[in-house]
This record gives sequence, structure tokens and C-alpha cells, in this order.
Amino acid sequence: MGKYQIREFLSRTGLGMFLVWGCAAVLFLVAIVGSSFWGKAGVAVGVAATVVFAGTSLWYVLVFLVTLAKRQWKKSAIMFVSGGVGACLLAVGFGFAVALNFWYEAENWEKGKEKPRLVDVPGEDGKTVFSVEYVNAHPFLAEYDKTIVFKSGKRIGVRMDTGGAGPFAVYRLPTGEYYLVDGLKHSFIRNDYRVNVTNETVEMMTADTFWIRIPDGTLAVVGSGGDSIDIKTADDERKNVEGKLTPVGDLLSRRKYLGLIHPRGEFEKSGDGKDPYAGMIEPKWTAVDAGAVNLPFMLEWRDSKNRWSRQWRIATVSGKHFALYQAGDFETCHMYVGAPGVYRLHFASKNGRMSDIFDNEYRIDANSERVEMIVGGFLLSIPSGTVCISSFGLSGDRASLTATCENGTQIESDESVPASEDEYQYMLVGDVGHDGSFRQCR
Repeated sequence: MGKYQIREFLSRTGLGMFLVWGCAAVLFLVAIVGSSFWGKAGVAVGVAATVVFAGTSLWYVLVFLVTLAKRQWKKSAIMFVSGGVGACLLAVGFGFAVALNFWYEAENWEKGKEKPRLVDVPGEDGKTVFSVEYVNAHPFLAEYDKTIVFKSGKRIGVRMDTGGAGPFAVYRLPTGEYYLVDGLKHSFIRNDYRVNVTNETVEMMTADTFWIRIPDGTLAVVGSGGDSIDIKTADDERKNVEGKLTPVGDLLSRRKYLGLIHPRGEFEKSGDGKDPYAGMIEPKWTAVDAGAVNLPFMLEWRDSKNRWSRQWRIATVSGKHFALYQAGDFETCHMYVGAPGVYRLHFASKNGRMSDIFDNEYRIDANSERVEMIVGGFLLSIPSGTVCISSFGLSGDRASLTATCENGTQIESDESVPASEDEYQYMLVGDVGHDGSFRQCR
């Protein structure tokens, strides 16, 4: 078979285009995988492959259209099938090349080899009071490890910046400390800190209500609970830290906005003084409007500062508050009445139940101003003045819980009785939606 016959065969059957696309796929593969080794040479190969691919694809489309115009159906069908197979192989080859390149970059990337970005934070007089260091924590995602760096050189790591690298808002508190707020609406942690430049200490906000000090020498904060934090030390050891909780109180309401710390490496000074995160820092309690039901207590809610779930509490007529346990999201809260002043609340998930032993259910006796959580068949008393329930459980024939009060102290409560001792027969009053709306049963 001569050269002309070979060229004619490839043109008529479309195998020529199949071979060209195959060569382009190989060039893409070589260019992408080799970019880590060759640098600009790999880019040049990639550009060449793109030019070849674009040119031959245009030629192939024109030939295919001419073939259709001439009603050469057999040749058109062969070109369509062979061209489609070639395109699929090209896509597979390109995808494999990209995946292999990402794997190579991830395996050979050394954390922190890029130059850290150090952002100086100025005080009200314009002089630097401390800095925030950003270090790339991922080869291709916008994630950064963050560290508070004092003027003495002392370093304290905080929670890493994930999910888009949001800026820190900087405030000055009336007591002289600096307050840092992460603008990202994290679903797993509250990323707020109080920085004392005199004592060179950093505290993290927990449970939206307290400060807990981050120990010196902390490389990073890796988790947070209601009354503790998890840290990683410089020797790569993970530790759980429990310490004295300092109530946030009303300090935040008297803060002064200074500006934003951007991960790209700059401090944006406040121009008009308008606070960008005011609604997130100070969510307000809102009472559920039960309409004509005339409840002898108030069921109140507010957005958690991490914007993931809502906090709920019971407020009595005399001003007592009882925190309800945050067990995640729910669909509807069913409200039942058993006798004048005695109610039950059942926060129901979409599946109907939260778990086998805990249904996020409460009994409210407004007559004696007593609120109880139902745990494993027991009515467990919740102390008044609590702002969060840290934990609960069953031990033998009793239930117990750990709650935190407004002053930061913890209360251990095991005052419980079997739920079977509740002699009332309850009737459904209405449903409370996740948005705080109330729908009365007719």
C-alpha cells in the first residue's frame, strides 16, 4: 500500500483523527506529569499539544461536515464512531494526567516551604502590637495555618483557616486586649480569640460564652468543646486542655472595630468604622410567639455564633434561665401539655429520633420553675443559670449531666427520677419550627 493509499485510508475512515487525538493525549500526559520536572519546557509541550489538538479537531469537523453534505453515510458513521472513541481516550488520558499530577504534588509538597505571610496588626496609635502569620497548609487549596506572633518573638498557634481563607476582623476591647473574629461561618468550631499583648497570652472562645487560655508552645488548635480545647504541640503531640473558663460577659458589646487581617498578607484599616460582623458576634435571644396558647414560660432561641445550629433555652417568669442541650439540627419541636403549667418539649429529627437513648426531650414545670431533660428513661434536673450542657450520661439506675453556669463554674447534677413517675397524660399543643415559628394544633 502506497503513501497516497495510506493517507486516503486514514482520511476516509477517520482513523487519522483517532491517531492525532491519541498523540495529543500522550502530549498532554507528558506535559502535565513532566511540569514538575521540566518547568517551562513542560508548559511548552502542553501548548504544543493544545495547538495540535485544536488544529486537527477543526480539520476533522470540517471533513466530517463535508462528508455529511455529500451524503457519504458509511464514511460519516465510521468517522463519528472512531472520532468519538478517540475523544473518550483523550478525556481519560487527560483526567489520568491531572490526577497523577495532583498526587505527585501532594506527595512531594513540603508544608510551609512557601514563604510565610506575616501581617502586622497596628494599634490605635498606628504602631504594630502583634502579628498574624499565615503558612500554606495544603498544596493547592486555600488553607492556612495561623499563628499569633508577639513583638518578643513568642508564638502561639490557633485554629487553621479552612474553606476559603476568610479574613480576621480585629477589635479593641475596653480592657485593652484585642479581639479577633473569623468571618467564615464554620460548621464545627468558633474561631474567636482574645489577645493580650502585655502578658502575651491568647485565649479562645468556647461555647460562644467563655474564654479558655491556649497554652504557651501550642503549634495549632485542632478542636474545641464546650469547656475544653484540643491542641497540637511543637513535638506533634495532641493534648486536651481544660482550664479556668472566663466569662465573656458584656465586653464584646463595648468593642471598637479596627480593621481586617487578610490572608493574602495585608491589614485593611477601618475607614468608616462600620462593624462587618456585628450580627454574628452578638446574636439576640428571640422568644417563640405561641399566640393564644399563653405559655407560663418562654422558649427562646438564637443563632449559634458558628451559624450552624441554634441555641435554645427556657426562661421563667422570675427571670431564671435553663439551657437545653444542643444535639445538632432538628426538624420540628413538638410541644405537649399535661396539666396547668406542666409541659413537654420533643425536638424531633427528620428520622423521628435523635438516638436510641436520647430523644432531646424535656419536661417543664413552670409552677415550681423546674426544667428536666429526659435521658434514658430518667427525668434529669437541669440547674438554673446554666448557659450550656457539656455532657450527660447514664450510670446504673441514675442519669447525670455536667453544665456550665454564667460565671464559668461547672455543675455536676445527678438529681434524677424515673420518667415513669411523671403521672400526667400529655396532649399535643403545637409545633415549633427550626426558624422559631409556632403552629398551634386545632
